Amino acid sequence: MPIPAYVLIITWMINVNKFFQWRLLLFLLCLFLAADPAPAADSSLCQRLSGEKKVDKVLLARICPGKKSGLKVDIGIIGKNLKQVEYKAAYERFLAPASVRKAQVFLDRNREWLVSVTRRFGVESSVITAIFLIESDFGRYPGRYPLLKVFTSLAACDQEKYLRQVYRKLKVDYPDLNYDWLKKRARKKAAWGYTQLVALLRLNDRLEVEKVKGSWAGAFGVCQFIPSSCLSYAVDGNGDGRIDLYDFKDAAASVANYLKTHGWRSGMSVKKQEKVVWTYNHSQLYCQTVVALAGSLR
Repeated sequence: MPIPAYVLIITWMINVNKFFQWRLLLFLLCLFLAADPAPAADSSLCQRLSGEKKVDKVLLARICPGKKSGLKVDIGIIGKNLKQVEYKAAYERFLAPASVRKAQVFLDRNREWLVSVTRRFGVESSVITAIFLIESDFGRYPGRYPLLKVFTSLAACDQEKYLRQVYRKLKVDYPDLNYDWLKKRARKKAAWGYTQLVALLRLNDRLEVEKVKGSWAGAFGVCQFIPSSCLSYAVDGNGDGRIDLYDFKDAAASVANYLKTHGWRSGMSVKKQEKVVWTYNHSQLYCQTVVALAGSLR
């Protein structure tokens, strides 16, 4: 008896599906094998941290269990930090009508308590508002990178085994990249990264340092402070006895305290304003945009 056509068709479909299932499985397997898992940092980093008197030993025991490093290094994070490229268009969008309106709405809705911050620190509400918009879109985008991994990666970025990998990856997009230049930059960044890693660990009483996330550059909160700035300039703005940079009032008071400490005074010229903002973010485009946006608000 001949096999019915529909049976042949079903059998063919099953075999075809199996064929494609195997193809998909092999494809996923290749992706898994090609993945570049974050390697553990050298144990010497943990040994170095163990000598820091102000770092909580219980916290250190968790992230460096059994004298082994539980800290992870991310090559991608190192690459982003060692070769930063700014685009004017990225800042121009903050001066577009829609962005100015968004900033004005925030300023109008929060003007009452922002005025009290201005009275306390002498920094205009419009400047604080501009920084909030540019840094995190008023807290909507505080960052997605674990800060512990960011600063571990930066603290280790001058090690040859990591730097060579970064160089190979960056060379694809930047053919003229010079390894000696990258190595010199990595040495400075590693020293800075270690300082920020220690500062982050010292924030253990304020943050869940093993979970907190921020930008790939290591900034966090509405105002995008780095850990050392948080330690030195963050203040309680809402009177609850705590400092939470994800709270608008705390973040605003902290920004104002930072700018005041670095020379902000009412009535300064545009150039002097930009000079003070430069201490907050070493980008001329950033400084110009903050001051221009603040000047557009009423």
